[in-house]
Amino acid sequence: MHISALAIYPVKSLGPVALDEAEVTPRGLMGDRRWMVVDQDDRFVTRRELPALARISLRIEEEGAAYCVHAPEGEAILPAFLSDGEMRAVTVWSDTVLALVTDNSASRLISEVAGRPLRLAYMPEAADRPVNPAFGRPGDHVSFADAFPILIASEASLGALNAALDTPVEMARFRPNIVLRGEAMAPWAERGWSAAEISGLHMRLPKACIRCIVITQAPETGAREEGNAVPMALRRLGQFGPQGALFGMNAVPDGAGRIRVGDAVKAAEGA
Repeated sequence: MHISALAIYPVKSLGPVALDEAEVTPRGLMGDRRWMVVDQDDRFVTRRELPALARISLRIEEEGAAYCVHAPEGEAILPAFLSDGEMRAVTVWSDTVLALVTDNSASRLISEVAGRPLRLAYMPEAADRPVNPAFGRPGDHVSFADAFPILIASEASLGALNAALDTPVEMARFRPNIVLRGEAMAPWAERGWSAAEISGLHMRLPKACIRCIVITQAPETGAREEGNAVPMALRRLGQFGPQGALFGMNAVPDGAGRIRVGDAVKAAEGA
């Protein structure tokens, strides 16, 4: 079993950036979801309410120092890191986090795509957003990701899902950071893991990922051509819980390290 793909999502709810290797930090893959779109009340905005955000893609520029934010409406440069600006309290789900809020060319492009005024918030290193203590340990922190630092998914599970669908979907639908491949890996095997080890780095897998309406949206357009076919298929396959359909495992790294596509993955089973 090994890593077949790596990705970060520099701006929460916008397009992915595929990587050959990634630096793992306690907060997640370096650069993952450190930016977030916020409204005039400094509340987070995602594709759940604005599917048009799916039309915005990103690519690495300036040797990793910036991203090019691209949409049919135009392009803008967004710095990968921000060290100064207006510090404000922003809201993501039930968490309030201090962030650097900016109105720059990238936020103006996003506003044009969305059809409403929006800004961008950057999470500096000093920001403190703990993982839910019911599933984490003291000192566990997360970026602007929904709840956990890393999301792991498997090609075997996607294959089982696609076998149950009239129209197959791509892995991008589920926005994982780490994708696993293994000839002997059974579909949904990851649901039984308590941890995984990659290149000597230990990651706890506290719970399966509860999926939202985003898995019903085409990853590059936001269109819902299949309606609720994907979550309904996951339910038929037994991949659901009290709060909805499940796909992928949330992960919390113990420490830091570097991982690469092709790296072997060892799993630990148990509660």
